[in-house]
Amino acid sequence: MTFDTVELDRDLRRRPKARGLDGFKWLTLAALVAFSLYMFLWEFANVNSDLYKHAVIASEFDFTDLHSITSRLAYPLWHLCVAALFQLGVPLGWAAALLCALCKGLAFLLVRRYLFVMTRNPLSNAALALLALLLMLVTPIRLLLVNEGAIYRGVGSPTVWHNPTQLAVLVTAMLCVPYTAHCWYAFERMLPERGPKTMLPWRKVIALAALLMLNLSSKPTFLQALLPAAALFFLIQWIRHPKNSRYFAQIILAFLPAAAYFLLQYLYYTGVVVPYTSGVEFGLSLETVWLAIRNMLLMAAFPLFALVCCRKRGILRDRMLLLSLLMAGFSMVEAMCLRETGVRVNHGNFNWASMSSAFFLWVTVLPHYLDSIGDFRAWQARLQAADVEGTLDSAALRKERAALSRRSLCYFVSFVLLVWHVYSSLYYPYYLLTTGNVF
Repeated sequence: MTFDTVELDRDLRRRPKARGLDGFKWLTLAALVAFSLYMFLWEFANVNSDLYKHAVIASEFDFTDLHSITSRLAYPLWHLCVAALFQLGVPLGWAAALLCALCKGLAFLLVRRYLFVMTRNPLSNAALALLALLLMLVTPIRLLLVNEGAIYRGVGSPTVWHNPTQLAVLVTAMLCVPYTAHCWYAFERMLPERGPKTMLPWRKVIALAALLMLNLSSKPTFLQALLPAAALFFLIQWIRHPKNSRYFAQIILAFLPAAAYFLLQYLYYTGVVVPYTSGVEFGLSLETVWLAIRNMLLMAAFPLFALVCCRKRGILRDRMLLLSLLMAGFSMVEAMCLRETGVRVNHGNFNWASMSSAFFLWVTVLPHYLDSIGDFRAWQARLQAADVEGTLDSAALRKERAALSRRSLCYFVSFVLLVWHVYSSLYYPYYLLTTGNVF
């Protein structure tokens, strides 16, 4: 079985199955977009919210004066779209809220498609829609004395309501990460036939470079985790395949524009390109180590524990899952070691990468978890049949039952964590709306 999301999606589109209109998906999407629109209009109404501040920046863009854009920020994708709507006559609040709701809707469709493509045991349309909806709302678990009030503050969250650029970056991330993995799978498929001459079609290299640049134009913090994760992954593969330098040179060329753009963004926000912004300093301590680990555990408690339930030989052949784990590791190290100074002191921008990584852990682990439930049920059925038919001796039967009981306990704990996340995710917008807190 291949884990190449792009190739699997193409195969499914070539051989469409009769699944009907899937009205539940569109109803869920409509409900999500409507609720999101309400939430974003509410966020915009507070002048202290990130959404309001970013929208004001967009309103000051002048498309005839490039300096009016470049002097304000280095990741203008969301702002350019809002500015275009605003200058077409859409009220600023509605332009910002509509674009944010659109990002939520697009992310929902991409995540739902990913779950559909990657889940081996087919799920119902309703189950796919509800799981994708959960991933659009998921937050860290609400824990006494840590984040019992403002769930987001001090911890972070896989999804947020207040930051528009984070909404945009997750949409583009759902495109560039699967395509990064696809470029590796394509190499693996061609390698036995072409050997050292294996190279990607240049259209794939250009497409990957374009998707990475699109992601960076939304927000630099996602590539802050993906760049080192991809660098480590491809470096290890290069060591394993030293004769295939042509292919790895292509990967370097694909990432080179993004790396240069990322460096430019870093220089921009540290006051080298434009003055009076902020700086970065190294600040590793026991406290920052603990906070980075704790926050990731709270944001991704279910997917991290779910890996225990679905562990099996070869699971890391899913390169998107492997990249997600590497991203989580690198983002935690960055959160431990780096912090901002100057006008952005205490803004916590080095925590955004860990939030995006936590979101991708949810996305990539969930299909494996769902498939493992099917495997668990098949294991139960085989054991029951063996007990009835007497094909296992008593010692082997006891051993299998003990293993089954341990796995059953793991599933129970994972279900408790999932319910805890669901409760916390529902509490988050309730807390925002009842307290007036935008974070």
